[in-house]
Formats: sequence, C-alpha cells, structure tokens
Amino acid sequence: MPKFDMGAAWEDSLVLLRSHSVLTGTIAAVFLFLPTLAVAWFGPVPIEPAAGATFDQMMMTFRESARQAVPYQLLVSVISAIGGVGILRLWLSRTSTSVGDALVFALKMIPTMIAIQLILGVGLGLIAVLAIMPGITAGGGAVGALLLFVGALLILGICAYLWGRLAVTSPVVADRTQYNPVVAIQESWRLTKGNGWRIALFLFLVTLVIIIVALLLGGVIGAVVGTGDGIGRMLTGFVEGGVAAVGGIVSAAISAATYRQLALTGGNAILS
Repeated sequence: MPKFDMGAAWEDSLVLLRSHSVLTGTIAAVFLFLPTLAVAWFGPVPIEPAAGATFDQMMMTFRESARQAVPYQLLVSVISAIGGVGILRLWLSRTSTSVGDALVFALKMIPTMIAIQLILGVGLGLIAVLAIMPGITAGGGAVGALLLFVGALLILGICAYLWGRLAVTSPVVADRTQYNPVVAIQESWRLTKGNGWRIALFLFLVTLVIIIVALLLGGVIGAVVGTGDGIGRMLTGFVEGGVAAVGGIVSAAISAATYRQLALTGGNAILS
C-alpha cells in the first residue's frame, strides 16, 4: 500500500478548494453556514449551573442542556451531510456535474450516510462500554480510578485510529455511488491500510488549527460585546456559522484529497 503523504494531500486540498469555488461556496453557505447560524440564533441557550452548584448538579445541568440541543444538532448534521456529499460529488465526479445534480445525488445518499453514522456510533459505543467496564467493575478507590483513566486513554486512541481509517468513507460514497454503508466502510478501511495513524495526525493538525481560530474569534466577540442575548448572540452565531462552513468545506477537501491520493493516484501525484 502507498504511504500517505501529508504535504501532497494538503496541496491537493488547496487545488480542490480553488476548483468550483463559487459553487462549493454556495453549497457551504446554504447547507453549513445557515443551519448553524439558525440554531445559534433560535435554538436553546445552554443552561448555566447555579452559583455554588455541586458536581452532581453541574452534571445534571449539562445533561439537560445536551438533551435540549440534541434534536437541533441532529437536524444540522443531516443538512450538513447533504451539503458535504454534494460538495464531494462536485469535486470527485469524472463528468461535468451541476449543483442541482450534486444535491439530488446527496439527497439520495441520506439513508446511506445516516446508516454509516449509526453503525459507527453503535460500534464506538460498544468499544467505550468495554473499555470502561473494568473500572466500573472495580468500584471506587484508586484501582477503579486508574482503570477508568486507562480506559479513557484507550477510547481516545481507538477513536483516533478509526478517524484515520474511516476518513475516506464519504468520498467513497460520493465517487462510487455506493449505497451500501457496510461496503463504503470496508472500502475506506481497505484504502487506508497502513496509513491510519498518518491520516489521523493530518486530520488532527488541521482540526486543531480550525478550533484555535474559532476560539480566538469567539474570545474576541465575547470580550467586545459579550455572548448574551442581543448583539452578542447574533455575532457569536455568525462566528459559529462561519467556522462551520469553513471547517466543513476544508474537512471535505482533506478527505477528498486523501481519497484521491490513495485510490486514484497511487500516492504519487496530485490530480488537477
């Protein structure tokens, strides 16, 4: 198997971002920016724990905030998936494809993308349960805490590895019109063989930059106008939407470039 070249993948990502830039930018604005902005403006506001709240009370507040946010986040995820697959279709299609054709294709692929997420979610859930079960079984005390810590590290390591190995699942779906979610996952696993950690590191570095930029912008907005209702929430929503759009389209470009390198070029050349 060819070794994954992070430098070549980044250069190819820039090539992809420049191609169909108006069309992909329009899709990103409609399917990534606007849904995130709408939830930021009109969705539930995170519940702040009361002053002097105990750990259990803070966890209860966190769970309630998460419960309220889940329906909105699921809706945004589905809409974002449509836009992401549409963008990948534009980039990876071997024939001329219009925005309308790409979005129709993406709509047809919604059941496949949802099935992929369910399969991966259930799989990660089982892994997490197995990893922390020894710590829970051991009960309280130092031994239990140590086993839980080790289990948490194990979960993080497995998630990072799977992140790399499954990074080209969406490009497989978009390029090969693969309706079978299991086959798409298997093909991603095959293509990334021997490169899981390299790809995971590449994705982590790019994601880290996006997170840092988002935190800096959010911090500036919070320091200038605050994050409460009114102008603060409006500007924070714009930042969140912009980060979602830019981060989504960059992530799509990286996954597409990774796929093109491993599947189409043998890891030696960059398609233009």
